[in-house]
Amino acid sequence: MSVSRRTIMAAGGTLVAAVAGGIVYEGWRLLRDRYPPTPYDDLLDRLNSREDARRIGLVFLGRHRNFTPATAARALRQRIGAHELSAALANEVALGGITEAAGWIIPESVAGLCALAASV
Repeated sequence: MSVSRRTIMAAGGTLVAAVAGGIVYEGWRLLRDRYPPTPYDDLLDRLNSREDARRIGLVFLGRHRNFTPATAARALRQRIGAHELSAALANEVALGGITEAAGWIIPESVAGLCALAASV
């Protein structure tokens, strides 16, 4: 039994499409900023920009000298959990969990994430 040229071309096209799809799907990871690994990457990866968060976090840390990354990370993991960050933040704002940092009124979890970014 021989394989037809059409079958080979279809299989090759499918393979090329699968590889191209994988590159498009995972390619954004190659283009984003790279940071040294930290024990808090599960939280910090939720940020769009660690550099912007770091700037806000430095101001927050200046006012909250008792901040400890491990304690904050534990509290953030409990507060955010497996929820989407946007849903967790909307819930937090609805409950009145807001604070001021660097002139911004932001949810407490965002302030914690920013401080965490500034402390590592």
